[in-house]
Amino acid sequence: MERKKEVEDKSIWFNYFNSIKNVCPWSFESYCNGRVKITQFDKDILELNEQNWSLREWDAIVYITKMSVNELDEFVEKRNDDQEKCEYLWSHPHYTKGGSRQTHCPIIIQQDRQFLTELRRR
Repeated sequence: MERKKEVEDKSIWFNYFNSIKNVCPWSFESYCNGRVKITQFDKDILELNEQNWSLREWDAIVYITKMSVNELDEFVEKRNDDQEKCEYLWSHPHYTKGGSRQTHCPIIIQQDRQFLTELRRR
């Protein structure tokens, strides 16, 4: 039964990253290459990862959370303002800027700010 859930989860994430290729072209490739870590949200772990950020292991870390849209927006804005190593984005199943590409659960995405800036310039 646990294996079935794992396969379903991988299918959901595969479909999500495939759906955002036009707005974040590198994310699908990173996911398929095992360079996106998906884990439960823990503020202390997120901040520790931020302090020790390196692209050696992950291109991005996706934190699954139970935050509301407003809580996500406030948390991500504060993290982006308070430090310069990482850039944070968020997605929530009840919010979309259009395109219906939101995630099936609330998430925070942690990425390397400099790397993301370089990718956007291409």
